Amino acid sequence: MRRVLSLVARLACTLLLRRVEVADRSRIPTNRPILLVANHFNGFVDALVIASVLPRSPRFIAKGSLRKIPLLGALAEAGGVVFVRRQQDKFGPDNNHDAFSACHAALRKRDTIAIFPEGTTHDRPRIDPIKTGAARIALGARTAGATNIAILPVGLTFPDKVALRTSALVQLGAPIDLDDVCPGDVGVDDEKAVRALTAVIDAGVRSVSPDFADIETAFAMDQAAQITLSSEARPDPTLEERYDLTRRLGQVPARARAAVSRDVGRYNTLLSGLRLTDADVITPTNPTRLLRAAIRIAVLVVILGGITTATALVNVWPVALVMGASLLVRTPVSKGTVRAIVGIVAFPTAWVIAAVVTADGFLACSLVVLTTAVGAVAAVWLVERAVALTLMLVRWRAQLERSGTVDQAEAVRAEVVATTLKAVGDL
Repeated sequence: MRRVLSLVARLACTLLLRRVEVADRSRIPTNRPILLVANHFNGFVDALVIASVLPRSPRFIAKGSLRKIPLLGALAEAGGVVFVRRQQDKFGPDNNHDAFSACHAALRKRDTIAIFPEGTTHDRPRIDPIKTGAARIALGARTAGATNIAILPVGLTFPDKVALRTSALVQLGAPIDLDDVCPGDVGVDDEKAVRALTAVIDAGVRSVSPDFADIETAFAMDQAAQITLSSEARPDPTLEERYDLTRRLGQVPARARAAVSRDVGRYNTLLSGLRLTDADVITPTNPTRLLRAAIRIAVLVVILGGITTATALVNVWPVALVMGASLLVRTPVSKGTVRAIVGIVAFPTAWVIAAVVTADGFLACSLVVLTTAVGAVAAVWLVERAVALTLMLVRWRAQLERSGTVDQAEAVRAEVVATTLKAVGDL
């Protein structure tokens, strides 16, 4: 069942996210029990992304209230989710004996347990203090007979949680060997050991996650990294490169960060006044690029147009439900969760209804479900590329009219790059 859930997570991420990058996949331990610890900046989407990039979905630890959500609760239980009662929900750790026992049993079987040790999801640009639950699970599992336990820090970064189709970076940290941090005779009752292990876990998660004092600094350092790494030869750096530099900028002295923020602000002000974007400065659109983009879309229409058109009536109402539900949610951290939950329910429901109405027999119904699912993915690809071509046309017109002002922006952009490189060079 958990492998099926991994496939569901991958399909959901294909529809919800433009791309998912995984950095340092080789750090995933093999043939040993794993306690995966991750930051929690994007609600239910965090779990989907983790499940989509691992060979098999881990057993997630989740708050007990999720069990009450129709369908989602049943799917979670079928997927091996371990439900816990949190202290902020007015339940103490003694109420979680069965949950901890389930985690210990899974780790004894060399399974993977995934936990968000901050305890809750949020919109802040920094890691909340890590709670002791992860350390207690690891130490308790070892006492219960699990051996060679590895704790794997995972950082999840989303450039824009509000966008309907955003991207995600999964940064895997260096595995923490439990026996290296805490001697084998140390158990969960040793509070000093629990605090020491929690501190190591905290450092591991922070090393691969965004961690800034305020949102303005987070945005400024991210923009500085994007500007510095982008060039005409490489207009779209990898998310790993971008956020590695962003985290390094977060570690520089306050004076250096202030200088970077100042130059990024100057550059953005100039671009706004000139009605240009950074892409206009480094990779101006030309007729050749437009023609290539148009040809690619034409080829996709020929290949995918038929299945997209044939399944449009089935897929249009789940899309409308997802977009409508998203509009009802104001907080960024909840938008992704609502989209994911509504999409996971609405799309399969639409596909199954279409199969029952139009086909007879299991094989025929399965073919209809598969066809409509492929049609949904194809429609996403076609719409995105059509929108991209339209934006290229709009930007090309703006660039033609404002070509004489690009030189002014190039000079200030060079200052941003120089200030950024100097800041990280001083680390």
